[in-house]
Amino acid sequence: MLFSSFPFIFGFLPLALLLTYGAGRWSRVAAKLVLTLLSLGFYAWWRPIYLPLLIGSILFNYFVGAQIQRAYASDHGGKVKWWLIFGLVVDVSLLGWFKYANFFADNLHILFGGFDLPKVILPLAISFFTFQKIAYLVDSAQGDAKPMSLLDFALFASFFPQLISGPIVHYKEMVPQIQGRPFARWIPRNMMIGLVMFSIGLFKKAVIADTFALQVNPLYAEATKVGAMGFVAAWAAALTYMLQLYFDFSGYSDMAIGLARMLGIKLPLNFHSPLRAGSIIEFWRRWHMTLQRFLTAYVFQPIALPLTRLAARRDYGMTASTLAGVVAPTVTTFLISGFWHGAGWTFIVWGLMHAVYVTTNELWRGRRNRRRRALRKLKKPVPEPQRAEILFFHLLTLFVVIVAEVMFRAHTVSDALTIWKGMAGTQGWINSADVPNISFWLWLTILPGAAVIFLMPNTQQIMGRFDPAYNWRDWKDTARAPLHWTWRPNFLGIVFAGVTLFIGVMFVQRGQAVFLYFNF
Repeated sequence: MLFSSFPFIFGFLPLALLLTYGAGRWSRVAAKLVLTLLSLGFYAWWRPIYLPLLIGSILFNYFVGAQIQRAYASDHGGKVKWWLIFGLVVDVSLLGWFKYANFFADNLHILFGGFDLPKVILPLAISFFTFQKIAYLVDSAQGDAKPMSLLDFALFASFFPQLISGPIVHYKEMVPQIQGRPFARWIPRNMMIGLVMFSIGLFKKAVIADTFALQVNPLYAEATKVGAMGFVAAWAAALTYMLQLYFDFSGYSDMAIGLARMLGIKLPLNFHSPLRAGSIIEFWRRWHMTLQRFLTAYVFQPIALPLTRLAARRDYGMTASTLAGVVAPTVTTFLISGFWHGAGWTFIVWGLMHAVYVTTNELWRGRRNRRRRALRKLKKPVPEPQRAEILFFHLLTLFVVIVAEVMFRAHTVSDALTIWKGMAGTQGWINSADVPNISFWLWLTILPGAAVIFLMPNTQQIMGRFDPAYNWRDWKDTARAPLHWTWRPNFLGIVFAGVTLFIGVMFVQRGQAVFLYFNF
């Protein structure tokens, strides 16, 4: 059930609000039970056969988490370790089977033959709810997650606004809220803030992202069908997909946070104007923020820290220390990130590209910091970055991201190479195959879309005076836009919210375009 669909907007959402707050007038336990059942029903709407998988995952991780917490409280470090390993192996194996069994079977069949495997259908959101439960088990092993009732855990693990595509939340970010006294109490301020954020997200998805999708799909299909693209078509394909993906995931993130706020829950930010970043490192801090936080904490750091200590202890020198502390963990992390996004070679290559980007950025930043320290040691002035330098790195970051997203979207590596060749101008300015898919209005949509990204405040900045997200105070002074406007509940603000919601709903009628991150 899509957030940007009539059944959700006019059916499920009003029912969820009515039943949850209605039950909350009786007791918070009743409200939690109602919201949990609604969340399970929301998940089952797609394919009921996989509901037992979600319920089984909830029960298993609740049991393992309780064992870890009990062992931690008793100071049995060995039991904590083994229960954690057991839980992680089961969770990762379940994810691996559904997401990667066909990929490995197909490649083994190509190499050796005899590895035919029936098509394994990927359960909706298995990547997201599995990662959230992994984070919960690790938090339990570190003493950051406390014992709670099965009902509280079930709601934490199935909460429908963030169940399908995140954000991936930790215990401390959500459980204290659902256990607090304000939960399930009707607070008009929360409804107002949530509805405005949901309206902006719906507009981004239904009006902007889905408009670009109408152009993206034919352009990438052309690359597959013809095997050649002119310069104009190739750049149109690259730019429109970048904009579609940006507004699609930005819109989803706004809608998820808005929906949770309507129910009295603040979720953490998951998207914060990443294309305004001045480096690829900063880009990844702002794109799919909770996934990158997860990978940094549970993949990058466990690899980087012991390797760095080993290199320092053995005195291997600066080069070896850099390779150990930066290159090896970065490449591993982004290869895992690429493979997490999809079981295909395009995603693996995409992950490797970003590994090269981030590693280069890290090495450059390390070199720059060493030069600055040397100047300070010599008591010489440290030059500040000039505007031209800042602009150059902004444009460079934007360029490499756009190039990589071609590989992310393409059906095959060969299709991505076709588009890259066209972007480089090696296949002509515009050839006959491009003509049906290139229209003047296409560029009239690219330019306004880019203007919204680079000039306008994002949703949380528009709603900044209302503390729109769990961790907003950590980000409110970043990614400032040239234009500033904050929403107020006055005549202009009400008109803005009403018109935005109305236009978004009107565009929903064009079809049921799925959120892109539902595929992952």
